[in-house]
Amino acid sequence: MTLTIVQFEPGEPVEVFDSLDKVGDVSPGTYLWVDLETKEFAELSAVASFFGLHELTVEDCLTPGHFPKIDDYGAYLFMVFRGMRTWTEVEELWETEALEENRSPEEDHISYTRKVAIYLSQNFVITFRRNEVAWLDAMIRQVQQYPDKILSQGTEGVAHRVIDVLIDRFMRGIGYFENIIEGFEGVAIEEPEDFEVTDLFEIKRELSFLRQIARNQRAIVTRLASDPTLIQDKQRRRYFKDIDDHAVDILRILEKLIQDVMTIRDSYLAVSNIRLGDTMRVLTVITTIAAPMNIVVGLYGMNFAAIPLLHNPVGFWVILCIMLLLGGLMLIFFRKRNWI
Repeated sequence: MTLTIVQFEPGEPVEVFDSLDKVGDVSPGTYLWVDLETKEFAELSAVASFFGLHELTVEDCLTPGHFPKIDDYGAYLFMVFRGMRTWTEVEELWETEALEENRSPEEDHISYTRKVAIYLSQNFVITFRRNEVAWLDAMIRQVQQYPDKILSQGTEGVAHRVIDVLIDRFMRGIGYFENIIEGFEGVAIEEPEDFEVTDLFEIKRELSFLRQIARNQRAIVTRLASDPTLIQDKQRRRYFKDIDDHAVDILRILEKLIQDVMTIRDSYLAVSNIRLGDTMRVLTVITTIAAPMNIVVGLYGMNFAAIPLLHNPVGFWVILCIMLLLGGLMLIFFRKRNWI
């Protein structure tokens, strides 16, 4: 468990705690940012009891594969987002078998993302994650060193900053898939024999899930940017509108990537069909040329006493030359018709 509590008040020094016991009464002018990393119900439940959070939100926080959502509980907002892992983690998941070996069934569709839950109230903002999220840890350290950059705008400013960074990181994360798809395109066309079409189906599935996540998160940001009952500060809603624009860009990029995957699939199938057609044409030519030869061989294989050239010393060579002549004439005919 990792618990960091940042208490700030305009004009006062920032205080940092690692326990709820050290937090006193929160006055109307005092704000708290609580960041919690844990997988234990008891530890999250203690924080929920301290701030009067609904038990259903605790359940949602601890559910591994939860999709993005937003709930208004009156005194606070509860939001679930999914941020992309780092490029190093995404690369490791894609290039090794960890994607298949380490993920549980309920996490089958969210292997490349990390869940971040946010509670937003007038006096406190709580960020929760079950696993380490490097960029969120960096924000906590930044707040402790330069509190005026984030904390001066209150809890809504903190929530805006967290969501903004999460969406930007999401956009950077999907850039890794752009590189993978570009590599697929070259291999599928230039070296189709070394191409694994199953990789296309795998990446399309992952991109489809990421698109669904991005759609849900965009819906959340749209509500924050337009609903005055959620974000009261009109100027702050304009900042969320900027995040909404980024969310739209993410959806556009994901749609393009999925379309690129489909284009590569169609190109690979077209190249495969051409190669198959070339192979079938060669086999057909061989079979067609061999057909009259088989007829001649069949005729001379019949058990009759009176067969032309049967007892002639050069009969075998005459028949062989006739068969080769037939094959040559058929090749010339096929070439003139541009069949081969």
